[in-house]
Amino acid sequence: MSRRYSSSASPLEDEDLLQEILLRLPPMPSSLPRASLVCKRWRSILSDARFISRFRKHHRIPPLLGFFEGKPSWRNYIFTSILEPPDRVPAARFMVPLSLSMHWGFMGCPQGLIVMFKESSCETVVCDPLTGQQHRVASPPVMNLDDGECWDTATVLCADAEDGHVHGDCFSSPFKLVLICEGYLRAFLCLYDSVSGVWGDVVSTATTTICQNLFLRPGILAGNALCWGIGGGHILAFDLETQSLGVIEKPTDAHVTGDVLEVSCFQPLRMENGGLGLAVLSEFTVQLWARSICDGVVGWVLQKTILLEGLLPQEVHSHDGPAHFVGYDEDANMVVLSTMIGNFTLQLDSMLIRHIIRRNEMCYNSFYPYRNFYTAGRRVEWNWLDLKTEL
Repeated sequence: MSRRYSSSASPLEDEDLLQEILLRLPPMPSSLPRASLVCKRWRSILSDARFISRFRKHHRIPPLLGFFEGKPSWRNYIFTSILEPPDRVPAARFMVPLSLSMHWGFMGCPQGLIVMFKESSCETVVCDPLTGQQHRVASPPVMNLDDGECWDTATVLCADAEDGHVHGDCFSSPFKLVLICEGYLRAFLCLYDSVSGVWGDVVSTATTTICQNLFLRPGILAGNALCWGIGGGHILAFDLETQSLGVIEKPTDAHVTGDVLEVSCFQPLRMENGGLGLAVLSEFTVQLWARSICDGVVGWVLQKTILLEGLLPQEVHSHDGPAHFVGYDEDANMVVLSTMIGNFTLQLDSMLIRHIIRRNEMCYNSFYPYRNFYTAGRRVEWNWLDLKTEL
């Protein structure tokens, strides 16, 4: 039954209605802190953990705060915010313990969590950089080998299948940790369930090509499969239902030209329907392919061709060297490009392009997108007077 309000009463005096209005504030980092300055009543609502949970569920997809940048397995990595003040989040606000950053290799930041690996102890840590919470997991004993092989990349999946679950709050929910190791012309994978605390069986597949692209960028979830790009433009896919690992070959008509690093010219995509796609970059032309089924036959279909010459600044083309893929945000279907004048983001649906980092040279560092709800109610608290965090 709907409420009735007297003509003299303000709608904002109704607690339920006020919360419904506040839920619709933008999910940007400054929104709730700035609104909390209005009065003590608003601050009390906006700092309540139950409201924060509703706020995340209402918006569902966390905002892209920026990118962690670095070379695979480097101990040092840089966070670059892509937001403008007052939403810009400085790197110093992330609570990654110094002991981790010095001794652990960075493996990505899926679902708002950082995954790191320590080769000397064969241990993986899943860390929430906004709270400093950690979950340490010993690697599967069967893969603690003496011949130099170790886990090369990892990702985290939410195991909470309840309707309304929101990524960005995954540390408090059950999760699955996926580790991948590459051998010569073979890939190995093992899955950990945080509920049971048990590793599954190690599965493997022949790759017919060295998995040299495996470590450069995080995997994507397309349909029921986790997918990673490997050498030659092919895709390593792990079916979560059948627990099987296999290789999907690139489109036969997808080619790159010139003297390029082939691993930086292919990027697996998650298409609008949740299916698998592939972006192929040759010089300054991007082809977008989609995996489809026609008359019972699974294959690739060319959906779109994007000419970067009309999108990138003219000065890009005055330098030697083409553009390269160095990152991908699957929630926005947005690639990160590296050029001789810096890094750009390109939204593949709208073709909106943005210059995020200026450089005077080509950079092949990997860019890992970091999405999360940076709001009150997390253990990183806001100073409500000047909108700074207390670390």
